[in-house]
Amino acid sequence: MTDNTLPRIVITGASGFIGRNFIEAYQDEYQIFAIARRSQQEVGIPRHKNITWFLVDVAEPENVRDAMDEIQGGGGADYFIHLAAFFDFSNEPNKEYERTNVNGSKLIFEAAANLGLKRFIFASSLVVSEFPQNGDKLTEESSLDADFPYAVTKIAGEAMAKEWSKYYPCTVVRFAAVFSDWCEYGPLYKFLDTWSSRSWKSRVLGGRGESAVPYIHIVCLVRMLRTILDKTEKLKPFDVLIASPDESTSHQELYDLSTRFVFGEKRKAIHIPAILARLGVSLMDLAGRLIGRRPFERPWMMKYIDECMDVDAGYTRKELDWNVIPRYRPERRILHVIEHMKTYPNEWHHKNTLALYKSPERPNLEISEALVHQEEAILTALLDRIMNVEDPTRYHSYKKMDPEKLSWYLGIVYNLLKVSVRTGDRLSLANYARFIASIRIHEGFKLAEVVDVYQTLSDLVIQQLLEFDSAKHLEQRIRDDIDLTIQMAVDEIEDAYDIAQAPTSYIRFHNR
Repeated sequence: MTDNTLPRIVITGASGFIGRNFIEAYQDEYQIFAIARRSQQEVGIPRHKNITWFLVDVAEPENVRDAMDEIQGGGGADYFIHLAAFFDFSNEPNKEYERTNVNGSKLIFEAAANLGLKRFIFASSLVVSEFPQNGDKLTEESSLDADFPYAVTKIAGEAMAKEWSKYYPCTVVRFAAVFSDWCEYGPLYKFLDTWSSRSWKSRVLGGRGESAVPYIHIVCLVRMLRTILDKTEKLKPFDVLIASPDESTSHQELYDLSTRFVFGEKRKAIHIPAILARLGVSLMDLAGRLIGRRPFERPWMMKYIDECMDVDAGYTRKELDWNVIPRYRPERRILHVIEHMKTYPNEWHHKNTLALYKSPERPNLEISEALVHQEEAILTALLDRIMNVEDPTRYHSYKKMDPEKLSWYLGIVYNLLKVSVRTGDRLSLANYARFIASIRIHEGFKLAEVVDVYQTLSDLVIQQLLEFDSAKHLEQRIRDDIDLTIQMAVDEIEDAYDIAQAPTSYIRFHNR
């Protein structure tokens, strides 16, 4: 049972790297309203009495409004952490930047105004500023002068936070490169994977190897976010803070540490002059375009060869009385990352591949929205099919049911089908099918007609969705999501009938 005495917090991007870790760390200390485009089951967060999960795309106004209305109706929220954002390492224009990072953030800031918040945290990044020059360091007051797509949208988000701070307190937090003991930061993963391989690139470093950015471990980051919440009464109505150590870590340092931990000795790197590195990466990228498989290294990255992003987060440390925990600094934590890579290579690559190649597409949400839109038409067609079919033996027992009761039952099945598509949880419908089958057995329904209703529903749903403009491009996914879910339900129905008609010895064996 939910503990209503706990502070209430809304987290967008809850299924992402930072969101998942915050929830796992503090699910016993907050009543959490998690907003995400992936289901709780899909991202491996166990069900918990204090977690309410909303499958919502933050750029979809109706979905955001429905979730916020439910949260507001239950008492609003004390805190809000807005983590949801689109980013990929191609550094190329993508409509998702504007749709999710700008339009989505506008919806979130507006919706949050009705929740009675004590503090709103907007997740930004150090990359909103260009690399400092001439020995300077980035601070909380550094210019917002980066011009690539992700940075531009984060700059826009920071401006929104400042504007909305007139209505509720807002804190912008600019993150350094966030990593874990499994790595889970794309560029670092590619470095470590390459340097520990037998590839010809395994000893190559661009320039002098002095390219450097600051890294923050996920444990330190979620503790910092928690500190902001704890100290909210003492913080300014609007402020910018930095989640980063002061020191950046160079490619050379990472190379020396990782090769030492992997091979038992520090390997000598081959340094490629910056001009040759730029040429080489451009040629590899061109070849990748031609064969349809571009490498991770892109020409835009070459701009930062031997550039160093040092930071002075002194203001943040003073305001929060917070600091990076020494044992979580990258020079000590790389050992943990390498040990995970060596001991659990399959899982290590799986986790990092998911973190690196995230798709903005969520076909389950598109299909779910189509199911909502087509619900009345599909259920009307299904009821009409049952009541007016020419074959008198087909749906014989269903025709005898009270029409309102039959409509109610079909609505339950349809809603469970929507849930299964949206969340990826097929068990809810399968378990209900087994339960209702036991009732139908006692009511004298034939197995064939019970199964027939589910299969007819499947046929009608697929037919309607493939005629629906916003979903027809997902034909294979629709057929898999609907057919496989219905098939699982049918298996449970057939199993229930088999057990009901089987001798006692069979039942004992089946239930062992």
